[in-house]
Amino acid sequence: MFKKLCIVPLIVFTSVSFAAITPVQQGGFKGPNSVPELTVSQVQDAQDDTLVSITGHITSTLGDEDYVFKDKTGEIEVEIDNHLFQNNTVTPETRVTIVGEVGKEWDQISIDADSLSIKR
Repeated sequence: MFKKLCIVPLIVFTSVSFAAITPVQQGGFKGPNSVPELTVSQVQDAQDDTLVSITGHITSTLGDEDYVFKDKTGEIEVEIDNHLFQNNTVTPETRVTIVGEVGKEWDQISIDADSLSIKR
């Protein structure tokens, strides 16, 4: 009986302590970079595996982690891992910047996203 009386408060205290811990937002470098900002039409001419940055809108999902991305010059397929959304909801009206690598296979051109940021 004594063990139960000692363990129950310990469990409650531990649970409350861990519940109060919130994840810390980690920072990083913010400033100029060497990744070229391109349009979708310019990406069409980029070499395979070129690191690029594009800004526009995700207009629809193709299923799994594949999406249609659009800017004023055209559309391109992008693969965005779910964790890159960082718990943010993105709609077709949300302006985003995607940094990733160009992928060329046969006649298909796409971008494999390394990062996604919401433009405010």
